[in-house]
Amino acid sequence: MILEHFKQDEIPFEKLEKFGLTKEMIEDLPQVITLRMLAARATPPLPIMTDNQDGKKTQSLARISLVRLDDGTVDVVLAPRWIACDLDKFSDGQQRNLLAGKVIMTDVEGRGVCYGQYDESIQQVMTVPVGVIRQNIDIIQRSRPYMSNAQAEIIAKGKVLELHSPDGQLASIGIDLEEVIGLRFANGEAIVWEQEKSAERLPKYNFGIFGCWQADENNCLSYVTEDDYTAEMWDEQRRAGQQNAANENMRHMNR
Repeated sequence: MILEHFKQDEIPFEKLEKFGLTKEMIEDLPQVITLRMLAARATPPLPIMTDNQDGKKTQSLARISLVRLDDGTVDVVLAPRWIACDLDKFSDGQQRNLLAGKVIMTDVEGRGVCYGQYDESIQQVMTVPVGVIRQNIDIIQRSRPYMSNAQAEIIAKGKVLELHSPDGQLASIGIDLEEVIGLRFANGEAIVWEQEKSAERLPKYNFGIFGCWQADENNCLSYVTEDDYTAEMWDEQRRAGQQNAANENMRHMNR
């Protein structure tokens, strides 16, 4: 039995209609999908319409989830389904920013203004219509009344926002299209947010007890058992062991 977090009459039809999903369309969804929505789970990707900065409509795909805000109202969160574009489709300046790990805003043919972010694993640029991410930024702002419109706009411009809560806690929020809702949070300053992003880049060799996960230039992993280690891998494991021993000795000396 699915535990329902929402009732049928709580579905925000007016909000969904703003994204091109009419009341009739929602009521026609297969029952299993409706039950997922009512259980606060995401639907399969649905076709949605969003407004771009120029006011034009653009169509894309997104998973829909219902969320209850602090004031008791029900709204929707969009999990965008990004579309990949070749890096050479962008200007030299945009390419430099993308390869530097920055999120850009750019006009994508046939899709309007989109956020773009380079994904090393596929060597493609992930693109999501601006309206999809702005909806989720709006949800974050509404669930945090202490966030001003100006602060929300910092996120919308592709920058990382440092936000203090009323109890003094500091968090950083920024666009990251690899996340389910296209936004990522980190505890602490913006530099922590950036460090957590760069930490996802793995070293070439990641030794375990029985073997080694090897990362290629695109951060894709393959497993090598100890029996199949190359001479380079044995050398790297030996160096790693020596470095760990040196670090341990240094810790003892500093006690």
